[in-house]
Amino acid sequence: MMNTKEIVTWFVITILLMSTIPVTALAQGVSDPQPVLMDQDTTHIADVTVDGQQYSVYRHENVFPWASGIDIYVNGERVTSESTAETVLTALAQRRAIQDFGAKDVSQLRTTSQNATTVATNVSAAAAAINETVVYINRMKTVHEDGKAVYNASVEAAPQITEFNETARELRPELRSFENDSMAYRSNATALIELLRQQQNGTNVDPQRLYAQYTVTLEAKDELSDHLGFSGINEQLAQLASTSGNVVANASSVPTRGNVTAQRFRSVINESPVAANQTAALEIRDFDFDTVQEQAESLKDDWTEDWNSRQNPASTVYQSMAAIVVAIAAVGGYVAWRRR
Repeated sequence: MMNTKEIVTWFVITILLMSTIPVTALAQGVSDPQPVLMDQDTTHIADVTVDGQQYSVYRHENVFPWASGIDIYVNGERVTSESTAETVLTALAQRRAIQDFGAKDVSQLRTTSQNATTVATNVSAAAAAINETVVYINRMKTVHEDGKAVYNASVEAAPQITEFNETARELRPELRSFENDSMAYRSNATALIELLRQQQNGTNVDPQRLYAQYTVTLEAKDELSDHLGFSGINEQLAQLASTSGNVVANASSVPTRGNVTAQRFRSVINESPVAANQTAALEIRDFDFDTVQEQAESLKDDWTEDWNSRQNPASTVYQSMAAIVVAIAAVGGYVAWRRR
């Protein structure tokens, strides 16, 4: 039976022999990897260009799992800067995530952008009717008939005119914003669809450019979605249409321009419900478009953790070996003591 010294010697020799076994490298990047003692496998994850500089990302598998992880190389040197590593891994994660953007996503993207454009057209028509009605209300304040302002006579018969005027003034900027955000979403979605089409047709599209376009499209979608849902413009348009209906029912009885006033508010009734119903049916909020971003963030977090675990691999390996030698020596000493 070997004594403690022989066991330790055998262990050290075994470790040294294992360290001479060639490391298996799966593919090679622009920068060569730099394995450390006890690395068994090295996998080239990808090369990625950031700010004109090309980096190679490798995963090293070590006999000691806690010494395994990711290394980044540039010009043959390991990257040790945490901020640089985060930038590189973020770019790589985004590139990987956008590759999973499939035909189904493109179809939804195209459909929602087209629907948003259609809804924006109807919202624009409703906004025009509302604007013209507000202008008419203001004009009534300056017109007098039979010694009385037309506005005062109309409000006495239809007090809802005041409510309409206040609601319309608050809603008009929101409608303009919705139109602008719809246009921005359609424009960005169209640009993203075109890049994805080029990629599917075999054109070499810069992944970082593709992800950047995805990001601005996602932001445009979120901006547009903010107008919808609870207390969104669909509810406000529906409320304005209801108020207009009450005005029509009461104002038409006013001898002084009652029918003209009623006709003016009927235009709001004609346009607002259509826009309200279409915005309510616009399912852009249900379009789960942020999965690519979530996947990119998840990949980046996982890779960053693996990079952090690999910051002092050689030291980690030697410390692990030393700990094992100490443990063997302790066990051997205990066994020798028990045999006395």
